[in-house]
Amino acid sequence: MKQLKRIVAAYDGNEESNRAVEYGASLKKAFPEAELTIVQVLNPKGESRIIESASAPGFVPAAGFYVDPSQTHPVTEVEQQSQMHMNDTPTVHENNVRMAESNMMRLLSECQVNGNIEILEGNATDSICDYAKRTNADLIIVGNSAKSGLEKFFLGSTSSSIAKQAPCSVFIAK
Repeated sequence: MKQLKRIVAAYDGNEESNRAVEYGASLKKAFPEAELTIVQVLNPKGESRIIESASAPGFVPAAGFYVDPSQTHPVTEVEQQSQMHMNDTPTVHENNVRMAESNMMRLLSECQVNGNIEILEGNATDSICDYAKRTNADLIIVGNSAKSGLEKFFLGSTSSSIAKQAPCSVFIAK
């Protein structure tokens, strides 16, 4: 049997990915010298902007909808000091990263194994396969897709896409 040196378990917060992490933990226990890394891919949304500006009064280009000017109240300018405090709050993306890290650390603790965690960005399939290639992973473990047959037909399955593109063996946990 091939000795596993690097195991990558993909996690996205659903029940199927929990099983992927559990299988990764079991393999880590069977191969104590192997390195287990749990990866989660976040896809930060870019800022969307409306290119055309509408000339109609009451149209809010940044929001993309119309507001009846007779139904609005005058807006006063916010003080500079208040704006500075708003910039100190974490962004949605930063909060997502913290939550993902916390969830993955909890999973490792529950499985009673040591491992690494990595937050990746972009398309899940590409990011996981690129990470596996970059780290010379021996195995990627992913959860089975929870999509229905029709959803898989139109949207595809991340687990099957990873199985096709991966530079190493792929284990699909059910």
